[in-house]
Amino acid sequence: MMRTVLVTGARAPVAIDIAHAFARAGHSTWLADSVTPHAAKWSTVGRGRIVSLPPARHAFGDYRTAMRLWLRNHSSALVVPTCEEVFYLSEAAARDGYAGQVFAPPPEVLRRLHSKIEFPAWARSLGIPAPETQAVTSASDVAATSTKHGPALVLKPEFSRFGTATLVGPRPSELSAVAASVDCRWAAQHRIEGEEICLWTAAREGSLVAGVAYRPKWRLGRSASFAFEAMDCPAALEVARTIARAGRITGQLAFDIILTARGEAVPIECNPRAISGVHLFCGRAALAEAILGDGPPAYVTEGFVYLAPAMFFLGVPQALRHASVRRWWSDLRRGSDAITAISGWRGGVGTMVDAARFSAIALSRSRSPTRQTTDDIEWNGEAMP
Repeated sequence: MMRTVLVTGARAPVAIDIAHAFARAGHSTWLADSVTPHAAKWSTVGRGRIVSLPPARHAFGDYRTAMRLWLRNHSSALVVPTCEEVFYLSEAAARDGYAGQVFAPPPEVLRRLHSKIEFPAWARSLGIPAPETQAVTSASDVAATSTKHGPALVLKPEFSRFGTATLVGPRPSELSAVAASVDCRWAAQHRIEGEEICLWTAAREGSLVAGVAYRPKWRLGRSASFAFEAMDCPAALEVARTIARAGRITGQLAFDIILTARGEAVPIECNPRAISGVHLFCGRAALAEAILGDGPPAYVTEGFVYLAPAMFFLGVPQALRHASVRRWWSDLRRGSDAITAISGWRGGVGTMVDAARFSAIALSRSRSPTRQTTDDIEWNGEAMP
């Protein structure tokens, strides 16, 4: 049976992949965002099917109204969030009575998953080997955790993203700049040694229906990666399976995981939204069918894809700097571009236009482009109006 599906967060390349999966499965698919998503707009699936929404973070009331109006005209639609608008969408759905149409957990579960303090505690209570985590709320707390953990200390804001604010083995000057307070808590952890991998999964009523574990092969520092190699990792999937079952979760669960020398999969944080691993599904209809419960669970255990613009503009300088040009060339040849494979050359151009737009605005506001991409949708634990 054909359904209407609205994929929000269209600025994210993975949103286009997810939309393609639903379209290929025969569903009427739309994309939505509060900025003009050129890559989505110029892709085959998004052409003529872009819904403009108010910025959820800055105009939550208007955002709620716009969502209600759209759903009034598409009463049986499924809404699939992909970025941090998931927090506002879930809250709006709970208040306005359409939670059953949103592929996401309720607000209280999202908060527990998003919190860098609450999530590890919950995971440990379920028998998952997450790192012991302490809430830091003052300068004295910062000093105490530094003394306790030494160079193995990891500090990060309770609500943060992309790892851009994470401090690993921070220097004294970095510690003194940590503005922790009761209203702006930081999480302190002991660094877990091992291989860092990522995991994306989808669940329905507490059961996993899709998933992919992958290695972030190329990345900018500790920030988001731009090349992804799928792997078979049952231990990582078991982490997601346990969390999904315990919370009877419907929605997406993504994790940063450390694989230790003993074979343990240690989740260090959770993101209840889409992440780049979705590209490894290559927009196949099987992903949409699994999410809807119309087909068997969909898992990916092999494959290598990258984001071509980043692979060239970020990867080449990195390869030159670290004398790894041969590895870069090998990865370029063995992998494929996740953007043009789904959206064609127009989508590739649109991705660069989107990146240039975010970079230009970020420069004018003295912030990073990564920070600008979430300015109007990010949620940092504050009460919503």
